[in-house]
Amino acid sequence: MHKYLTEAAGLQRLGYGAIAGVAFWLVPWPLSGIARGLAAWSFGTAVYLALAWWLAQAFDAQRTRARSQSLDQPNVLILVVMLTAVGVCVAAITMLLQQVKGLAGAERAGHIALGGLALATSWLLIHTIYAFHYAHRYYQTELQKTVAGPGLDFPGALDPDYFDFLYFSFVIGMTSQVSDVQVTSRDMRRITLVHGVLAFAFNMLVLALSINVVAGAM
Repeated sequence: MHKYLTEAAGLQRLGYGAIAGVAFWLVPWPLSGIARGLAAWSFGTAVYLALAWWLAQAFDAQRTRARSQSLDQPNVLILVVMLTAVGVCVAAITMLLQQVKGLAGAERAGHIALGGLALATSWLLIHTIYAFHYAHRYYQTELQKTVAGPGLDFPGALDPDYFDFLYFSFVIGMTSQVSDVQVTSRDMRRITLVHGVLAFAFNMLVLALSINVVAGAM
């Protein structure tokens, strides 16, 4: 069971997260419909993230290469998950704007904390999925032996593992730009461009709506 969970493919991890979220939703928690939905989303996303990062720490560069050359997450799936995450964030902030003014004390704090948790898990989900996509495109392109190479140039002599790709992805997520990892192919530049634009838009959306929440709660 341990081996099965640590080696689950991207679609399997998303499936486990969805099942966990639905199970959480079905439990009769003393929460409103919107709050329960956000809590279920956060729980399901946390399950996906736990499985993804568990896999990353268990795989060295050699195992990362072998796995990445046989699996990948479709571009359409990445887009759907990204749009869903953005929608959840908008729903979280909208819920807070509508309900937090009528609440007080611990209930108000709980709603704000729940909205913040949904935002955090959505942000982590986006860049974790992109990290695995970068890893798979990198090693699949290496296998094809294209003229442009695998598309990313990591400093140092060691082959990259999943944590190297997580580093690359989260740098883009935090800064909307690359750092010491160089993008060397046209195909990888296109993927990085879309990721960077979406990351910037997501961060600006969260910032703008969060300011509205703080202003509305005062």
